[in-house]
Amino acid sequence: MEIVYTFANTFLSFIQSVRDLPWLSWLLRYLSIYQALSPVEWPASYDLKDGDTFDFIVVGAGSAGAIVASRLSEIYNWKVLLLEAGGNPPPASVLPSTFAILSHTEYDWNYKADLDNGTGQSHVAGSIYMSRGKMLGGCSSNNYEIYARGAPQDFDDWSKVAPGWDWNSVLYYYKKLENMTDHTVLEDPNSSYLYSTHGPVAISRPKQNQYFEKVDETVLASYEEMGLKRLLSTNGPEILGVSRPHVTFANGRRSSTAEAYLRPLRDRRNLLVTKYARVIKILIKSNRRKAYGVQVQLKTGQFINVFAKLEVIVSAGTIDTPKLLMLSGIGPKEILQKHNIKMVADLPVGKNLQDHNLTPLIFTGKKGFHTAIQNVLITAELDSYPVPIQTGFFRLNCSICQNIAVGKPHIQIFNIHAGATVAPGVLFGCRTVTNYNKNYCYSFSRANVLHEIDVTSLVLLHPLSRGQVKIRSTNPFDDPIIELGYFRNKQDVMIAVEAVQFMMKFTETSYYKKVGGRLVKLDVDGCQGIPYNTYEYWYCYVISSATSILHPVGTCAMGRNGVVNERLKVHNIDGLRVVDASVMPLITSGNTNAPTMMIGEKAADMIKEDYKVFYG
Repeated sequence: MEIVYTFANTFLSFIQSVRDLPWLSWLLRYLSIYQALSPVEWPASYDLKDGDTFDFIVVGAGSAGAIVASRLSEIYNWKVLLLEAGGNPPPASVLPSTFAILSHTEYDWNYKADLDNGTGQSHVAGSIYMSRGKMLGGCSSNNYEIYARGAPQDFDDWSKVAPGWDWNSVLYYYKKLENMTDHTVLEDPNSSYLYSTHGPVAISRPKQNQYFEKVDETVLASYEEMGLKRLLSTNGPEILGVSRPHVTFANGRRSSTAEAYLRPLRDRRNLLVTKYARVIKILIKSNRRKAYGVQVQLKTGQFINVFAKLEVIVSAGTIDTPKLLMLSGIGPKEILQKHNIKMVADLPVGKNLQDHNLTPLIFTGKKGFHTAIQNVLITAELDSYPVPIQTGFFRLNCSICQNIAVGKPHIQIFNIHAGATVAPGVLFGCRTVTNYNKNYCYSFSRANVLHEIDVTSLVLLHPLSRGQVKIRSTNPFDDPIIELGYFRNKQDVMIAVEAVQFMMKFTETSYYKKVGGRLVKLDVDGCQGIPYNTYEYWYCYVISSATSILHPVGTCAMGRNGVVNERLKVHNIDGLRVVDASVMPLITSGNTNAPTMMIGEKAADMIKEDYKVFYG
């Protein structure tokens, strides 16, 4: 089988050079599926025993955890255990264009997050689905694969509370993780210095056919008419502007952290990976305030204790890391007392929750059926995205905006273009992915019956509102309470309304005027009776229709008044660090997966420095 697999990879490399031949489309798809189904992919699961001892225990094999475990195992005399509650990524994770079917499966923690009363009325029961990856690679294995570093000012702001996290410092680690395959940026003299071709994570742009290229050109030209600058990349020297996005896949495979960091090391003897191992408690010597191990439930249902000579590193993510810390006695005094948990350290664990909420707008394009056929054809290609997609960042000129997110964009825009007659798929995604109610979703899908549509998401990048993650009980198998806290600060609503009003210019651009494009009036609960297209209507619309782009961060923030210090050590607890998106003191400008991977890379070097060893 290994010989066959090697031959298939060699043949695939040859085919890539001539892949634009039409008859190769389905053959390439077959080869990609073959790679995804290959039985020699992932590390074997280590047979963990009660009392086993390691130098480091890493809890969670996600976007940061897989990286930090991999990098620590570069020190040959360190024995590293990586614990993952899920198993191997399925083929739908590996194949670049099939990510949308992973929600609500065994590969998803399938959490629900709560919106405050009066917010999100267009969602069933006022809640949204908070999808989180439950497999090797974590969210990097089930996200929508957009690669966005953020704005330089994001990290300069971090460094004000956590020295060493400024843009110049973190850029080194972005370059360390990147294998940039997009030659358009590598050959650009103004931006090539910002990228690397030597890292583990493959970065590309989605493959296109002629139809996708035409759509991209139409949409990006329309944005230019609206005053948004066309950029080569929004990961380049400038962030304010629009372009096609970069993505974390290449050569027919998603480049998750499982793919990039764990699969190549499946035979490394000092990196041991145990799957279906759910950590339910951190073991802490309360008299010394030192973490010395974890309690784990294995796939068999057995509960065991395993021990760390040097450190326990928690990389369970923004939702599960605070839950685990609180169950272990580290958290806000009022929450621990409420659940009669013995307090080890009174820290603001679970607080400072930030997320990118979005306001969806639907624009119609021309009538016709050919666009749906084109969407089907592109998914038969390797390295494709299911729909044409454009992205960008902009600041608003409103008076309330000037002192908010200084030096950063206020809004990220995503536009996906769906062909006419794909309304059933639109309806399915609306109900099952975002948990909108049927009235909202039916009005959404009706617009798509005879017209192509542009689904435009306006993402509020730097909300002033904060939410919180809390434990529901002392039972480690109860889902946590996730309070998103959207629009607790009303300035967030006002900025979102300004963004909606700016986007109304879209239908006034040349192409959309020509085809009679219009902004679709959706059936929004709570806004009936308010005159349409007034400021009051859009204020209501923003609050009622808000949903998440699934970027929660900040619940174990860095800083003197946070949970961890700038070296990610938990305050007042020896031998315990947090390495994941929860340590971000402020949310970044854009998708949060790339910054989380960067955190994993930087954390590994800091740990090596602390123990006076270094590799690579």
